[in-house]
Amino acid sequence: MPRTDRRNYWNRPGTGRFSRRRALQAGGSLGVGAAGFALVGCGNDDDAPANGNGNGADDTGPQPTPDPGSAQTGGHFRWSMDGNPRSLDFHFDTFPYNTAIATNTNDGLLKFNRDVSEIEPELATGLPEQPDEYTWILDIRQGVHWQDIDPVNGREFTAEDAAYSLNRQMTDDPGTFQHAYFFLGHVESFEATDEYTLVATTHEPYAPMLSYLASPWTLMANREAVEEYGDLTEHAVGTGPFILESWQEDIGAELRRNPNYWREDENGNQLPYIDELSISVVPDQDTRATQFIDDQIDACTLGEATFGRVQDQRPDANYDFWLSQFWRQFRMQPTTEDQPYQPPFDDIRVRQAIVQSMDAQELLDLVYNGDGAVTYGPILPLYDQWALMEPVPGSEFNLESARALMEEAGNPTVEGDLIWASTSPEVDLLAELHQSHAAEIGVDINLNPMELASYYNVTYEYDYTFSSHTPLNNPDPDENLAAYFGPDATFFRHYNPDVWELIAAQARELDQEARAEIVREAQEAIVLDFPMAFLYSPNIHAFTSSRVNGWFYSQDLYNGRIRELWLGNGNG
Repeated sequence: MPRTDRRNYWNRPGTGRFSRRRALQAGGSLGVGAAGFALVGCGNDDDAPANGNGNGADDTGPQPTPDPGSAQTGGHFRWSMDGNPRSLDFHFDTFPYNTAIATNTNDGLLKFNRDVSEIEPELATGLPEQPDEYTWILDIRQGVHWQDIDPVNGREFTAEDAAYSLNRQMTDDPGTFQHAYFFLGHVESFEATDEYTLVATTHEPYAPMLSYLASPWTLMANREAVEEYGDLTEHAVGTGPFILESWQEDIGAELRRNPNYWREDENGNQLPYIDELSISVVPDQDTRATQFIDDQIDACTLGEATFGRVQDQRPDANYDFWLSQFWRQFRMQPTTEDQPYQPPFDDIRVRQAIVQSMDAQELLDLVYNGDGAVTYGPILPLYDQWALMEPVPGSEFNLESARALMEEAGNPTVEGDLIWASTSPEVDLLAELHQSHAAEIGVDINLNPMELASYYNVTYEYDYTFSSHTPLNNPDPDENLAAYFGPDATFFRHYNPDVWELIAAQARELDQEARAEIVREAQEAIVLDFPMAFLYSPNIHAFTSSRVNGWFYSQDLYNGRIRELWLGNGNG
């Protein structure tokens, strides 16, 4: 379903949209594991999604902002988001609401650019050197200081700080250090060999290393702050462009300019340009839309139900849309060696029948008016180098086949609760549709909506019958495989040693084409074990006021940094 063309979308050399061909060329220069990050904006110049559903806007005529040399300083930027961080500790949290704050208070050694097509240095002076397949050497930028606040009070950032933060991140404490799997079991050591040199040594060749170093969850945590407060759940102390003034759950965060930030623009002006940053929590998208229309906020993201109203009433606004990295799965029981599938789910025919009863296209059409794309495996079609671009035979929607499978299995009694985070009318409708689809093959689902925090508490106990879940997809395929289906998975548990070996093999494989083949093989093996139905990804619609220059939303806040944003005299 085609979307309305964008208007006045910010674009300037070096930060504009990339075609898939350009992304592959750029990625190829980044080093092991970084090549081939496909465009994740609103459509490729030469490569639309295979299902032809019109997710991409055309690529004609975005209006550039004024020259960055005319950037104005000062002012107050206000945006709203639809939920809370669960923690300000980026080593703990998994929600993008965390990155909206954390990537503005803390820096990383590396970072992704806005459209996730390239990896760039931040606190490192460049991309890592690799004298061999097991060693990664990063030179740390000199003259960078922690924010001049307690308990660190502006001392210089060093390689020892980087080693501390990375070692903390890979703490083996499942359920707390949610991103330990980036490095745990793969990295032998992170070591500061002198004040400005960090050396990482891996146990074996490790293709995802560069992507994980650039992740928004791999920001630099301050040792003194952790020791002072116990963790960073309610505290932010970094080297970033903004200092956290306050954070209140369900209200939002207030930040002020870091007067000692290390980065300058191309004209030698210190960043950031703006003095104040307010991030408000507004779960209801109708309210966010109204706030933006009334100029109470400068930026917001919306869904299919409300973006048209904003386009009609704010034609001056900057606008773009893209497939979300946050997508939908219908999950069955998590399994471990000590917790195998319980009858009748131990019969693969039952699991396959349930998967085949779920009509992903109908769900997308009914819940989001077709505004998005169906999915076929653990990796979304926006990462087309890695993704399955059509259904694996046997996993496609087919009620006749599903009913036949249930009959072959002896028509067992299949029943249980479906849990989900009841955060919007759309996801509640989705749960009702799941119930209706399952009933077509005699599966009796009891609906059990939950408050968000309670839902995640149950989810990470890995003990439920059915779940309607929204996971995060990421640029490197390992993050979408190991974190959900590997032996040390964080976000879902699926016991299948054959799949684990494939996941391990793709992470070891440094040749791009060979790795892509293993990734596809691993996905097909996962799909055909039927732990869940892979459903769809909706579009996100983003707006900024016409007075906002030098910044636009990144893909799902994968890079939420706004240090180059400046406020002009727009119409909003």
